[in-house]
Amino acid sequence: MVRSLSLVYRLLGLGLLVFAGVSCSESSSASSDGGGVVFNPCAPLALVADPGATADQAQGVAAGLALWNNAAGTQLSMLNALASASAGDAGSTAGPSLPIHFQTAGAPFRGLYDPIDVEIFINNDLSGSPLPIVIAHEIGHSFGLVHIPDGERPSLMNPDNMTVTPTPTDVAILAAVWGRCGSLDAEETQ
Repeated sequence: MVRSLSLVYRLLGLGLLVFAGVSCSESSSASSDGGGVVFNPCAPLALVADPGATADQAQGVAAGLALWNNAAGTQLSMLNALASASAGDAGSTAGPSLPIHFQTAGAPFRGLYDPIDVEIFINNDLSGSPLPIVIAHEIGHSFGLVHIPDGERPSLMNPDNMTVTPTPTDVAILAAVWGRCGSLDAEETQ
């Protein structure tokens, strides 16, 4: 509990994650911009749900990664937390892994990407169709995407979004930052 509260206070102090040091031609799976890790959406990334996650939460993680895989051609996969722990930190994936934790939090907190410890926290109270969208939103932060004000355009990255899935414009922004790969080559992203 103490770790969770200190994490929330630390992350509130971080403000918005920006692409200060991320190059569009970055070829590594993850790059550090001094403020944490940002994952390349063109490289494999395994999501690891807490071992204590419910079946609905695990399905939410799978649905959240499917939103990105279907919209942008990302190479997200899901890794069993127990298999990941027994294989060591490197795991048996083709790339890095991103832990997803489910914890009790107050109603205003739905999800949080921690770029310093490189993990996602999701409010334990989320369920149903908002759950994969909130997970996909936090994955968007792990790719380096920032919040898009509600009035600017509909986006997965709108703060407090629980209905909008990744849009062609969200995918185009990834392509502009990371270069083209998979569905990032799609016509609507040009």
